[in-house]
Amino acid sequence: MTEVTHGRQPNSARPTKTEQLPASEEIVEVAPGVIRMQLPIWMPGLGHVNMYGLLDDRGLAVVDPGLPGPQSWKALTARLKAAGFRVADVHTVVVTHSHPDHFGGAGRIARTSGGRLVTHHSFSTWTVKGPSATRTISEHEAQELELAAAHTAQVLDVPPEELPTIADDADVVRDDTDEEETTSRPWGSATPWGTRNSGPPLKRRIQIRAMRLLFTPPEPTQRVHHGERLTLAGREWWAVHTPGHTVDHLCLYDPEHGVLLAGDHVLPTITPHVSGVRKADSLKSYLATLDLVARLPGVKLGLPAHGQVFDDVPGRVEAIKEHHHERMEFLRAASLALGPASVQALSREVFPKRHWGTMAESETFAHLMHLLHAGEAESWREGEELHFRVAPAQAGG
Repeated sequence: MTEVTHGRQPNSARPTKTEQLPASEEIVEVAPGVIRMQLPIWMPGLGHVNMYGLLDDRGLAVVDPGLPGPQSWKALTARLKAAGFRVADVHTVVVTHSHPDHFGGAGRIARTSGGRLVTHHSFSTWTVKGPSATRTISEHEAQELELAAAHTAQVLDVPPEELPTIADDADVVRDDTDEEETTSRPWGSATPWGTRNSGPPLKRRIQIRAMRLLFTPPEPTQRVHHGERLTLAGREWWAVHTPGHTVDHLCLYDPEHGVLLAGDHVLPTITPHVSGVRKADSLKSYLATLDLVARLPGVKLGLPAHGQVFDDVPGRVEAIKEHHHERMEFLRAASLALGPASVQALSREVFPKRHWGTMAESETFAHLMHLLHAGEAESWREGEELHFRVAPAQAGG
């Protein structure tokens, strides 16, 4: 990989997680014909988003052009200029999923340059309804903007023969599901496990509502399905649908060089949130799509939306799967120690106090539902709240 520095370096006192690093002004060539330009973001636990430029003789395509607003736009145009381009040179904008730090600048770029705007078929926001979306826009709106929240796996296209497939028993929730994503439910409403969705702090709610009033999400001009081909950076990329972090999450794969544009599906040092739904095993769906990208023929280099580039996609997939396995065993131990307990009580055993709240409960619920589907837990209602009891580990298991 070739690095070309244009400006100051990040602070040398780096946090443990590379996703938390402030945006660098470096322009970095991370793969043949692919440059990384980091944009600042102002979200909990994240310091930047990686906007990738895929270069060709027509100009470039950009992937995930950051948050909406003048500060992000100023950084975006400065990065393009440092790389030798203008906004007018962008012929394609690719958005990996429906979170504002990924699609915020997409509409403005497309309007300015006249370029196409590519998303997965099911991309949807509070104003843009995906063709396969089943939830109401008002419910989808609030937590999409929260951004620390993420969506559960609900849709999985049947891939063509050239791509790895998901096992028939993957318990993937299909397009016609009647399930609702827990993180899409309005603030103050009941969660599937019986607590109230408290939402973010008041200051964050005000910011979210202001964004909703002042910013209109982009309308895709090209929606792709799993297995479709896109010509970018002078070569063919495969569209790989990877629901888990969001319903509409899209990765792009370059089989010629083994490069995966991973979005938030596979990150180098943190794991994306996976939230539970009423009946579905959303964690099993996410793990299945992790296996899918690990089985892509010749896959090596991961280009994540946050954090540093990593050179072992299958290895990182195994590490994320191990994290979820450890989380389930931690949850099992907590359940055995507490006895029958609510999702909220169990989440407070698993997560540190600073993370307590709806998001921690949602991910705990996803893990409990995974154990329930595997026959390793039981659940029942006590009043409004859902209670669980997790079985001891099987001998030799």
